[in-house]
Amino acid sequence: MSKRYAREKVPLKSKLFISALIVVIALGLAADMFLSTEFTVQSNSVFSNSRVNVLITGHDEDHYGISRADTVIIASIDVEDKKAGLLFVPRDTRLRIPDRGSNRINAAYAFGGPRLVSRALEDFLDIEIDYHVDLDFDGFVKIIDALGGIEIEVEQHLRYRDEAADLTIDIPPGRQTLTGEDALKYVRYRGTHGDIGRVRRQQKFIEALVDQVLSPQTVTRIPALIQETLRGIKTDVPVQDVVAFLNVAKDLDLARLETAKLPGRPEYINGASYWIADERETEVLVNQLIRSKEYLTNTGVELTIFNGNGVPGQAGSMAERLERYGFNVDRLANADHYNYQETKIYYFSQEQQQVAENIQQYIGGRTIQENPPEDEDYSSRIEIIVGRDILENEEGEDGEAA
Repeated sequence: MSKRYAREKVPLKSKLFISALIVVIALGLAADMFLSTEFTVQSNSVFSNSRVNVLITGHDEDHYGISRADTVIIASIDVEDKKAGLLFVPRDTRLRIPDRGSNRINAAYAFGGPRLVSRALEDFLDIEIDYHVDLDFDGFVKIIDALGGIEIEVEQHLRYRDEAADLTIDIPPGRQTLTGEDALKYVRYRGTHGDIGRVRRQQKFIEALVDQVLSPQTVTRIPALIQETLRGIKTDVPVQDVVAFLNVAKDLDLARLETAKLPGRPEYINGASYWIADERETEVLVNQLIRSKEYLTNTGVELTIFNGNGVPGQAGSMAERLERYGFNVDRLANADHYNYQETKIYYFSQEQQQVAENIQQYIGGRTIQENPPEDEDYSSRIEIIVGRDILENEEGEDGEAA
């Protein structure tokens, strides 16, 4: 099945990206909290809203001394339900920067740091960003060194040379322990696949980072780690909100954490490469991942989709459509015949009725409750048979059948 949409299924360890990030950030915030003379009088404050959006940026300076963000992530945290979603924004994303015109999102960092990045993304995505956390890559290097390096399997030889920037990347393949410097080169290496390859490499790196952070050997390194984290991270999170952040961090339901990349496509404009966001898909993703709880709820539902109209690719297209809303599609198949005129949505427990009705709102059709097979757990399963009405709807929207 083609994966045209932004949401990517990742193993549980990769889903722990935010836990590793929180470990590093929380060490710095916790140290700052306990070292602050104002802590005792401010510790009782709480968040004003139930959902908090945090911009996370990682930056470095080029050889002209200009800082640009290589990493841009929006972490959306439901502080009541202890759930979170991460939206990765490719650094080449083209958008309007306030008072600066259209440019890449990483240029916003060069113009005005995290605050201008926040303003640009707030306008672009129509959301509110409450705080920012900014990681200096020099601090990243020192944090990794304080951890004793990161052991990882490098799948291929990473080679890159930029004489103007005085940058050389030469990391051989094989299992090895990367120093802070090599770890930074590893996560920033773009290669032939650009930002897509880099995101995958970063996910793999985070798996190794989680292992390292949770290892018994890390305990003896905590004092040095706290010092380097304090030096490497800058944030506008006020001291009075730190306690709430730490409480949320320790209780986050990591098994339900969802990560997604801003949906879109690469495009060259006037000789420069950009990531052009798909407006419709971005709106769907932001609504589900950042603005509401439905996206995270939908991830607990397993869909089986049957092609009931005989047009090739219809089950796959429906799967991609529903994955935008967070659903897990575990099986595609042909129906028992191809003469279904109406799309049918079968659910097998009363608890899934609302979810089935939500799907009906997304795709049309009719919901039907069925008794589940004996001795099988169908409590989280919904089955969809794609009928010919889907084709009629697509003709109405696009002028021709898919």
